[in-house]
Amino acid sequence: MEKSKLQSFINRYYLAGNCEAVVLKNNTDTVCCDLIDSDQTVVGKIKWKTDPFMNGEMGINHTGALIKMLSAVGEKLDIDVQESSGKNYAMKISEGSTKATFMLADTTVIPGVPTINEEPEYEVILDLNDEFTSKFIKAKNALPDANNFAVQVQGGKIKFIINYSTVNSDNISFEMDGGTTAMEPICFSANKLKEVLVANKGDAGKMYISSNGLARIDFTGNDFDSNYWLVQLQN
Repeated sequence: MEKSKLQSFINRYYLAGNCEAVVLKNNTDTVCCDLIDSDQTVVGKIKWKTDPFMNGEMGINHTGALIKMLSAVGEKLDIDVQESSGKNYAMKISEGSTKATFMLADTTVIPGVPTINEEPEYEVILDLNDEFTSKFIKAKNALPDANNFAVQVQGGKIKFIINYSTVNSDNISFEMDGGTTAMEPICFSANKLKEVLVANKGDAGKMYISSNGLARIDFTGNDFDSNYWLVQLQN
């Protein structure tokens, strides 16, 4: 197995520490997981198109520790998942003479992820191209303490405002083409969108935004399909 691909899969759900615990699932020719962040403002589904390296399910409760463990091995590694009484309990990671053991969690202790059964109509649809990704990440990095970004549609333009407030405050905004229906500002987590964009850089993406307070972000690539839903932040 290529370590870089395993790390890329992890980054897509871990989101720089926002989601420590997941259940990985074997699905014939993919490894999948659902995610929910610690403050429940983003949920998601990640699919890695690869030959599964385990049977059944595998609970990971401390992803940060797994990431550190992977730093001790090289690019070409072997993974052997240990099973007892029908449950996976350890992941053996080896590369040459270097061997590591990562203990797995009981899947019942991993927080459940709610299912979004009915999605609203999305009035805004936007390609997440290199231009958008670069603008958003640069704006968020320039305002590291900004917790939110707002989406507003006026005059046929989609306006993104990082650190939106109804009172005077520092903020950065930029506009993209594509707005056809007027929309009052709706706020979502700026931190979560930034980490989603960073984790999926290089894959083709689309963002869908509803005035009902939900945003969906889809990415499709050669190795991964990723879907996220951002929940509106309340001011």
